[in-house]
Amino acid sequence: MNPFDLSGKRIVVTGASSGIGYETCLAIKRQGGTFIAIARREDFLEKLIEECGNENSFIVADLSKMEDIKAIVDSIENIDGIVHSAGVVTLAPVKFYSEELMNEMRSINFDSIVYLINLIFKKKKINKGSSIVLVSSIAGLFGMKGNGIYAASKGALIAISKVWAAEFATSKTRVNCVSPGMVKTEITSKSIEDLSLEVIQQDEKKYPLGYGDPIQVANPIVFLLSDASSWITGQNIVLDGGRTSTI
Repeated sequence: MNPFDLSGKRIVVTGASSGIGYETCLAIKRQGGTFIAIARREDFLEKLIEECGNENSFIVADLSKMEDIKAIVDSIENIDGIVHSAGVVTLAPVKFYSEELMNEMRSINFDSIVYLINLIFKKKKINKGSSIVLVSSIAGLFGMKGNGIYAASKGALIAISKVWAAEFATSKTRVNCVSPGMVKTEITSKSIEDLSLEVIQQDEKKYPLGYGDPIQVANPIVFLLSDASSWITGQNIVLDGGRTSTI
């Protein structure tokens, strides 16, 4: 038997229209699983289904809206896993914090998955022995100037994942995080706009293996979804090409 096989498993993936979420859906497909892709951009989701087949499905939803979260939960049944990849990032030093910025960052990065998990378990929409993977960031572990609100929202994912790992253990449901460094996604492109190409190039030199690609995060996520990781829960796997392990 292949312990990485996801045949018969159905996984909900947030932030599935691009980047890590999109690549995670492709990786789930390659391992024989199916997915329910969630994002705001319908055209990107349609492209994903065309690529992966109609045994998969998508839900157009804005995770900052409670009514959309409730609609997601009402439309799913008997899922075997959840990947929370949806996220937004804006660089802002402390003097530029605002209520609007804090609400936007927190609602997508953290609040949405808390509400989603709450309703999924309350309405018994997830099977026993499932796996939940939250996409955090090395920003939630290490201080980076101008990154406070984003870092707080990502650090909160790591903290709550450990609590959920303890709470859900009775049903053999595992909860883990992955914390990527810089990955070549739309968010990286936005960072280049906020900073400069020169600053980004200097930053990449701090990564022994360079910046990552979405597939290099998606594959570890699939590992955590599969039975190959059946004795792993409450953990945070750092995926950063050696960035935080060198001096």
